[in-house]
Amino acid sequence: MNKTLLLVFTLLIGTLTITSQESRYGIRIGANVSSINSDDITGDLDQSRIGVVVGFLADFALTEKLRLQPEFQYSGQGNKDKDLRVNYLQLPILLKYNITDLFNVQLGPQAGVKIWEWEDNQDDTFDFGTFDFAGVAGIGLNITDNFFVDLRYAIGLSNVFDEDGSSFRFDGNNTNIQLSVGYRL
Repeated sequence: MNKTLLLVFTLLIGTLTITSQESRYGIRIGANVSSINSDDITGDLDQSRIGVVVGFLADFALTEKLRLQPEFQYSGQGNKDKDLRVNYLQLPILLKYNITDLFNVQLGPQAGVKIWEWEDNQDDTFDFGTFDFAGVAGIGLNITDNFFVDLRYAIGLSNVFDEDGSSFRFDGNNTNIQLSVGYRL
């Protein structure tokens, strides 16, 4: 996990030091359909949650068609059951390839820090870990030079449950589909 944090930190520093003639900044807002994939969660507990995602982005040109897009976002995730709801501050760092002026594809890592979980679950059955790491893939549509729409899929690469803090042992990873609209300055 320390190597992953070092990689995310290095990518973040790299994005801050990029100097380009074409740098843009913007905002995104949208909805997640998320769930925790786990063999340990059964019945009604495994229903998906609809949550909100909102954040800021920077967009740096690397080449004519390739861009680097680091983001900082809030994301409501987990499952529909209140005991399995968890919210994160996330840092996706995406490489975006413009197939045409209209369409692009996106791929990259995402690190998240838990900022909230439902505290009233019985016997602390579900205790979430602090960090979440995921891989993100998506497609984008540039409606105008400023307005855009993104559709993304994120799959968790780490166990979302705290391995030490809970009296029960659960394994599971976050997955979500995210549809958002945004505006670049």
